Amino acid sequence: MKNKLFIVSLLLVSLLLCCVDSASSQQAELTVATINIRVDSKKDSLNRWEQRKQLLFDFVRQQDLDVIGLQEVYPRAMKDIHKGLSGYAIVRRENKEKRADAPILYRRSAYKKIAQGTFWLSEFPDSAGFIGWDGRHPRFVNWVVLSSRATGKEFCVVNTHLDNAGQQAREKGIKLLKERLALLATQYPIILMGDMNSSEADSAVYQPALHNTFELYDTYNMAKQREGVDYSFHGFGKRAMDKRKRVDFIFVSDSIDVNTFNIPQETELQGIYLSDHCPVISNITIR
Repeated sequence: MKNKLFIVSLLLVSLLLCCVDSASSQQAELTVATINIRVDSKKDSLNRWEQRKQLLFDFVRQQDLDVIGLQEVYPRAMKDIHKGLSGYAIVRRENKEKRADAPILYRRSAYKKIAQGTFWLSEFPDSAGFIGWDGRHPRFVNWVVLSSRATGKEFCVVNTHLDNAGQQAREKGIKLLKERLALLATQYPIILMGDMNSSEADSAVYQPALHNTFELYDTYNMAKQREGVDYSFHGFGKRAMDKRKRVDFIFVSDSIDVNTFNIPQETELQGIYLSDHCPVISNITIR
């Protein structure tokens, strides 16, 4: 009798392991986006955050986004996002100084958090609040490891906002970012997104983002299907077309296929824009 019970137990364990292996080996398809929502500034008149926030919430729902990286999110906007996008969990740093954050949002029903962290883009990456090199503001990186509830597939999402003033801060910041992510990249597929404050033409920032330490790929170039415009910053529609650049990026590691890429052209409703940046969206499959 004991032998029979032992054999049955072994069979059950084997079946369970087979199910786990089968789930974890499945592919995971998701739609990710990076959106600089623009700080709440009085000089923006009609385009103050209070006027624009519902446009953001509606857009996220319409696009059925799974994972989102936001930039320029101050505490007031964070409270609104908690309420307006309650179906999403929010990963962010401890923000005692109440500066702009770059949170990661993920759909609660579809993913669960495995681990998270923050490091700073300065000479002191483990200390909060330092301004790196020739930068104007403290810059940092938020990351989270997520697991798909449907497939068990695990992956790491990274969100940042490089400095708007210091070229050295951008160059050294992206290199530091890649160095610090190297260990995570040996364990998980990587999705790196954010406002890089640099275009593809700035090879001193763009090339290290792709090639330093480990390889990443620009979803713009890798997509099987591409839609929309080829720029992301438009300044609430005021920037001349020939001056507009793609400064917001989604990069992925080589274990990720890029199905679609889209930068929806900016639209305004009674003079109100979603942001001064276009959202950048990509549908991907993690193998």
